[in-house]
Amino acid sequence: MTTEHNFGKHFALNDGNFIPLAGLGTSRILPNETISVITTAIDIGYRHFDTSEFYKNTTQLGDGLRQALLSGKVNRDELFITAKKGATKCNDHTKLGEYINGMCDHVQLWKEMEDVVDKGLAMSIGVSNFNQQQIKNIIQTCKIPPAVLQTECHAYLQIKDLVKFCQDEGIFITAFAPFGSPGLSKYKPCYKECDTLKDEVVLDLVRKYERTPAQIFDFSLTDDDMEMMTKLDKSSRIFSFPFFKEHPQYPYSEELN
Repeated sequence: MTTEHNFGKHFALNDGNFIPLAGLGTSRILPNETISVITTAIDIGYRHFDTSEFYKNTTQLGDGLRQALLSGKVNRDELFITAKKGATKCNDHTKLGEYINGMCDHVQLWKEMEDVVDKGLAMSIGVSNFNQQQIKNIIQTCKIPPAVLQTECHAYLQIKDLVKFCQDEGIFITAFAPFGSPGLSKYKPCYKECDTLKDEVVLDLVRKYERTPAQIFDFSLTDDDMEMMTKLDKSSRIFSFPFFKEHPQYPYSEELN
């Protein structure tokens, strides 16, 4: 078995651009460590970085990328930076979660995203944490279809119906927390532990292939192996959004996913 990493592998998006297979999420990187993490990540092969204003480290991430660019280690056209649109409360009586997840007009917001592309400020646009119906609403009227759906997806949450829908529509799936975000409960106690790397099925494959638990996800498994992995699906979500718990008419559930 090869131990070669797949950082250099890219996939074509429906807009003709290419997205690297592996991306580095930055939500849990402390601001004072971000520059070092980013430059080290570039050194070992990362070219895709995911960020958001909510992570409070975007300035430092930019500084780290700037250092790498100025050093000549990487060219700008090699980098794929995923950012999310910032949001504020509509008013003092509206919760931030409502604005982001349910009450805003996704179709109108998408038109604004299309304007960003038309102005040359972004090459590709997509959605994050959308369910199937929300994506359909955009597709029905859009000029530029979503290139990517970023959503939680791992062995315990395989969202097969949503993945199939996106594949049929030519929308690339980017999985966040693909290993179940191990250690998250220590970082944020409000989240439950969901460590797929310690699952006995995964550990059996570790012993079979003499790999680490994380490496079990980065090479070809047999059909029988994949069948065992498929049975791990528990529809177990780590990250939830309070709006959908309080407003069931806007379900964020496996039925819509």
